[in-house]
Amino acid sequence: MARGLFHLCTRKRTLSKLQNLIFNDFQFHTFQTRVSPISTRFPNPLFHHRFSQSSRLSGKIFRPIRSFSAAGEGGGASEKPEAEPDADSGNGIDFELGNEVIDSVNGFSEHGVVENDGCNECNLEVVDFLECSTSSNGGYGNHELGKKSEEFEHVASRDPVELYHQIRSVKRATWLDRSEVEVLQDVCHWFAKSGWASNQALAIYIGLSFFPTAAQKFQSFLKKKCPADVAKYLVSLGPSDEAVRFLFPIFVEFCLENFPDEIKRFRDMVESADLTKPHTWFPFARAMKRKIVYHCGPTNSGKTYNALQRFMEAKSGVYCSPLRLLAMEVFDKVNSKGIYCSLLTGQEKKRLPFSNHIACTVEMASTQELYEVAVIDEIQMMADPHRGYAWTRALLGLKADEIHLCGDPSVLDIVKKICQDTGDELSEQHYERFKPLVVEAKTLLGNLENIRPGDCVVAFSRREIFEVKLAIEKQTKHRCCVIYGALPPETRRQQASLFNDQSNEYDVLVASDAVGMGLNLNIRRVIFNSLSKYNGDKMVPVPASQVKQIAGRAGRRGCLYPDGLATTLHLDDLDYLIECLKQPFDNVKRVGLFPFYEQVELFAGQLPDLSFRQILDKFGENCRMDGSYFLCQHDHIKKIANMLEKVQGLSLEDRFNFCFAPVNVRDPKAMYHLVRYATSFGQKLPVNVAMGMPKSSARNDAELLDLETRHQVFSMYLWLSNHFDEETFPYAKKVEAMASCIADLLGQSLVKANWKPESRNKGKPKAEKSEVQPETRRAVELQTEKKEMGYSRPHSLFKLHEKQESLEMA
Repeated sequence: MARGLFHLCTRKRTLSKLQNLIFNDFQFHTFQTRVSPISTRFPNPLFHHRFSQSSRLSGKIFRPIRSFSAAGEGGGASEKPEAEPDADSGNGIDFELGNEVIDSVNGFSEHGVVENDGCNECNLEVVDFLECSTSSNGGYGNHELGKKSEEFEHVASRDPVELYHQIRSVKRATWLDRSEVEVLQDVCHWFAKSGWASNQALAIYIGLSFFPTAAQKFQSFLKKKCPADVAKYLVSLGPSDEAVRFLFPIFVEFCLENFPDEIKRFRDMVESADLTKPHTWFPFARAMKRKIVYHCGPTNSGKTYNALQRFMEAKSGVYCSPLRLLAMEVFDKVNSKGIYCSLLTGQEKKRLPFSNHIACTVEMASTQELYEVAVIDEIQMMADPHRGYAWTRALLGLKADEIHLCGDPSVLDIVKKICQDTGDELSEQHYERFKPLVVEAKTLLGNLENIRPGDCVVAFSRREIFEVKLAIEKQTKHRCCVIYGALPPETRRQQASLFNDQSNEYDVLVASDAVGMGLNLNIRRVIFNSLSKYNGDKMVPVPASQVKQIAGRAGRRGCLYPDGLATTLHLDDLDYLIECLKQPFDNVKRVGLFPFYEQVELFAGQLPDLSFRQILDKFGENCRMDGSYFLCQHDHIKKIANMLEKVQGLSLEDRFNFCFAPVNVRDPKAMYHLVRYATSFGQKLPVNVAMGMPKSSARNDAELLDLETRHQVFSMYLWLSNHFDEETFPYAKKVEAMASCIADLLGQSLVKANWKPESRNKGKPKAEKSEVQPETRRAVELQTEKKEMGYSRPHSLFKLHEKQESLEMA
């Protein structure tokens, strides 16, 4: 900034570094600001040309204010020498501000996006607002420049539209001395960095990414046109909130006149990302007078049973399940009663002739078919940060005369509000547990020998599950079944059946939180191995709602153990368990949403040059929704989109569908096959599985992990075959049979699993020992030290998997 001022002020003679330092020390002052937090109130979307000059200003300070240095912003000796002013120029110079409004603004693309946004701090989402003190002009009021603002009352009270037209009609800016130029330079910087101004500009569809460019153009406009009275008034105000209030209405008029195309483009983009009033997305459902019945109660209270009774009585119906496993159970149960029922999940399509009932996962529920009765199970999942949009879509869009919602009371209030918006009739049926859940005050005291038949030990990591299983089977005569999320539904059903069967020796269950829903189990007592889990970043307490859901699996009506018991392995966790079970259910305020493909397509039409990953980012930044909804997290979708970015031949809809494929983004092998499937699909070639079958069940943990990954890859192929043309995925029947064999092998492996989970290299050939050079030994030691400190060199997903594939082929 100082460098730009010297360039304007000086012409002939070179100033030494010492002279620069003395000059800056005499002339310039560091801003003194006092900040205090205020309410984070978002600006009113309705824009008015008249802005109140007395309104209170709040803004975000994006950068700390720096004092000026003799070396300028670039620093010291590397700067070019600059000359002093001409002798005849005196103390007055023409008022021309520098071009350094925002250092990080390098260009503006035709789509209204700053091209170089790597350091554009004004492009950040406004999180905190700070109130700028009106005394922030600090030292400016103490010297001869700072005249009282009362002397310019005629300027402050002017209509902003008239004032803008007056400024525009000026042919040349007024003459100011260099100190006044410096103050005006700072005022423009202050305005350009004002979070309040950038957010108020959204009301006229000046986006956060375009605001720095607009502010720079506005500064250029002022430096050429600013009349004397306006310039003097701004000097008297200095860089303050009052100056921003004064300039903003003029800035608005400037933008409306000079950026109509950019404003229209951003308005169209925002309107295409409008997620407000989602109930209007389903006009056929709104044309019906639907009856909503909320079956509200805890686990083991009979709410789902009563809803399913009504489902089976109806002439037609749909059951929306949170899990494939639960959809399969309802499918089997309904058909066993002589009622034809089809099954539809992402991986299975079993259409029974003459069936008018269907059991499906909630994502696969059709909003086009007409039903007499619909059942949406686990309705509290509307608040799930990742999958909540599927329950919201089902509630808003299902065309059914009756919709039965089953869940806990946490979302009852928000469902009432949604029913007011949709005009549906809502009735409530409340339930209590058949038998109360009892907490055993006597824990296992850390001793697994106190395990009894019918116990379920809950652990929150795969490693802990196998460690507990191994310890129980070594210390007692009990045999353990295992259930966790990475297992296929078929394997989980097989393990549950083994545990429920009293004629065998498998009388203890070791499970993850996957046991919380979807399985009918004869559990006498739930024992928490721990009440903390890793959330991807650190260890955190298990949420109370999840503790309630899992503990409630103990004691089921009609099973061997109607009385439910819950306790912990360690005494330290008992108080937290009691606290969680005493807590009332949360009162959810917002539920999840995610756009349909058609909405993403409309939005992408406004930004044709961006990649799909960038489109998702921009949609998340610019989408609008009311206070009852939130945009579901979609980081995994963006990771897949990023991996598929270089795959040629995929349309936008193809990319959208591939990104929803069920794949573990942390598994290199699974991601490798997803990219390979997409590449073949983009080349219009039949997609081959290219994965063989193992010869036997797993003998160690590494082989067990390989079986899990293989089943995931097969499951992904089946999902894609159901969402694309069958001709493109012609091996679906073969893959279905292979997936079934893998599920059987997994079941056999779990029955005999007696290995430690850390033995991942067991069974692999060991490298022959050879003499190691000192340099190599030292490099290995350094690498080991780095790993012990938590550092490891990242591996390429593709190189890692290609190496593994070559070893398998060999």
